[in-house]
Amino acid sequence: MSVEAQEAVDALFNPRSMAVVGASANLAKWGHIVPSNILRDGYRGRLYLVNPRGGNILGLPVHRSLSEIGERIDLVMITIPAEMVRGVLDDCARAGVKVAIVISGGFSESSPEGKRMEEELVKAARARGIRLVGPNTMGIYSAPWSLTALMPPVRPRAGHIAFAAQSGNLGTQMLGWGSHWGIGFSRFVCVGNECDLDFADYLEYFANDEETWVILLYVEGFKRPRRVLELAREITLRKPIVIYKAGGTEAGKRAAASHSAAMAGSQEIYKGMIRQAGMILAETTEEMLDFSDALVKMPVPRGERLAIISWGGGWGVVEADLCERQGLEVVPLPSEVKEELSAILPSYWSKGNPVDLVGIVNLEQHARCLEILADHPAFDILISLGTINAAAAFGMSDSPVQAPPEGRDVFAVRSRYVREGTNRFAEKVLELMNRLEKPIITVGMPQRDDGDSELDGLPHNRLCIYTNPERAARVAAMLVERGRYLRSRG
Repeated sequence: MSVEAQEAVDALFNPRSMAVVGASANLAKWGHIVPSNILRDGYRGRLYLVNPRGGNILGLPVHRSLSEIGERIDLVMITIPAEMVRGVLDDCARAGVKVAIVISGGFSESSPEGKRMEEELVKAARARGIRLVGPNTMGIYSAPWSLTALMPPVRPRAGHIAFAAQSGNLGTQMLGWGSHWGIGFSRFVCVGNECDLDFADYLEYFANDEETWVILLYVEGFKRPRRVLELAREITLRKPIVIYKAGGTEAGKRAAASHSAAMAGSQEIYKGMIRQAGMILAETTEEMLDFSDALVKMPVPRGERLAIISWGGGWGVVEADLCERQGLEVVPLPSEVKEELSAILPSYWSKGNPVDLVGIVNLEQHARCLEILADHPAFDILISLGTINAAAAFGMSDSPVQAPPEGRDVFAVRSRYVREGTNRFAEKVLELMNRLEKPIITVGMPQRDDGDSELDGLPHNRLCIYTNPERAARVAAMLVERGRYLRSRG
């Protein structure tokens, strides 16, 4: 009898023991790269390597078969050529394997013969009680087990986004970008050809996974769209689902068929399905990460009334335009808010929304102005422009040794002041969000990746920082849409 899907997915993401079939001493082969990545990141379970030749690889003994290991194996990764995969299923069955990840390509995505071979593989696996991931997949990641069972050498950051992708290349690069930008993942699976386990199975698991707060999908085509729709309508009331749907053009459909054997389908039908189920549509790959990260780190607003605070006037004007085009309401400042701000700002400040801080350097005043706006019930969501990484704006992210010798002491003092002020501002953002349950979106200049960023030490796992006002406006609109959907289902 076949292992039930949810039991198999649980074994996939929480394997107490796993084996790599096709382990290799050749540094250029997946049979070497995959176990290298698993060992590098400190997998908490027991890892075994299998190759009929035996020997020793990566400091581990190589077993000639799974059954030779002498214990039950939860998860197997198969890295051998496609035509050989079916031949290891009997050995998997003897070892009590619940689920196997088939890395190998050359199945239904490649040719009619490959499709026939894939169908036979599924039948043989089911007959032996084994569930399959893939084939044509780059593997999985599971943060609670420190398990990076992936082909590329990316190092995902642990967090609360579960990600299922129909492209291993795109999916693992998203993991890499997430690590760079401070965005963490709970689980990742490259679904591959979905010959057996599919998006619906992973969705159902993520829905009940305590480590997962937000679900992210990269989709070319669903195998069971009706079941996905049913699940999504139930899940989105508890956890947001962000989806990027590819393969909408004729060229994209052809590419999807040859890439993952996916039936891409009508883009308009999929968009209707996404809206109906309460899923959040990302229009770009950048939005995949921006939206998912924001939904983990920020509360959902109660309405769509927006306040903008900007170090200078120009960025505030740009952000106001962008937000209004997104359907957000940039509301006038109440008289009492103007009075409070006027007690802090120079007399020539803008007196309107956006609030122009007219270039004041005192970052404590920035934080106080933000607090006045956040505390007022007239505003549901705030966007802060410029303060969050002030050192970049001042050119202070460089080392003091790059300053003229006679000015290095002054440079160091000024740089320290701005960095500490930025940190206090960030803490104020977090305190206000926690206390008021209002999202505060921050925008600042990008940092040099030199290991000495002013953002070192900031609570990255709780803070969203965007590099331009366009991203901030889209995130704000998405959060408002999410709040509107929850109220409509409420």
